[in-house]
Amino acid sequence: MGAFDFADFFSRDLDDLKQEGRYRVFADLERLSKGAPYAWDHRRERTITIWCSNDYLSMGVHPEVVEAAQGAIRTYGAGAGGTRNISGTSHEHVLLERDLADLHGKEAALLFTSGYAANDAALSTLASRLPGAVIFSDALNHASMIAGIRRSGVEKHIFAHNDWRDLDRLMSGVCRYRPKLVCFESCYSMDGDFAPIAALCDVAEKHGAFTYLDEVHAVGLYGARGAGVAERDGQSHRISMFQGTLSKGFGAMGGYVAGDAAVVDFVRSHAPGFIFSTALPPSVGAGVRAALRHLKADGAP
Repeated sequence: MGAFDFADFFSRDLDDLKQEGRYRVFADLERLSKGAPYAWDHRRERTITIWCSNDYLSMGVHPEVVEAAQGAIRTYGAGAGGTRNISGTSHEHVLLERDLADLHGKEAALLFTSGYAANDAALSTLASRLPGAVIFSDALNHASMIAGIRRSGVEKHIFAHNDWRDLDRLMSGVCRYRPKLVCFESCYSMDGDFAPIAALCDVAEKHGAFTYLDEVHAVGLYGARGAGVAERDGQSHRISMFQGTLSKGFGAMGGYVAGDAAVVDFVRSHAPGFIFSTALPPSVGAGVRAALRHLKADGAP
């Protein structure tokens, strides 16, 4: 028998994906910055309408955002120049973290290269380093939250989607002295439904738990200043840590967490996904800050 045939294995696997209808084909698009939500389709050689963009508010092509990003590129260059721990921390990163903390009414925030990276790094770091931690996760949580929870290696319990009674039942079966994390989203992208944040926080507080809320599909869209569903529902003060994205409602790329200064600093100091990743380009930070300024003012009463 010969050596393992890697090429044959990969080819057969891809053939299976195609037979199952799960093979991914990318659209080759050229987004039209002055005509959102339109783009030039290089495969069909014609202009199309994009109905599936996650730039929900077209902030990625807003003139103020584009101007701010262009100005930052001229000032700082195209890249950050390193990880945040060495030469990669730009003043734009510092200012954006302050703005994001202010958005959620928290003491501090921390930037990541994507929302996926933020969830993966924050959840795996928090849970793995808390002694005897237990995670309680909504059944429909995003893949990035699931990845972070799995990578933490701690005990986990899955509660029925948006069911605070099931959460209470599961938490009641765990020793009261163990640190507990309750992880859920505010708006679920696949179903389009909203979490009963107040009820979930009631249960979490009853059991002395840390609440971790993913507002990825809500920041920029809900709340008086665009902070998300927790702001809209008057529950922001009950959330221990927020996680959000700089894409979608803010139209750029990247992710973040926000919370009390100590827990944010804890993640900053221990999370490999943050420590060993090159920082976001300063131009991204400048563009998002412009989007934040616009959205905070636009939605304010």
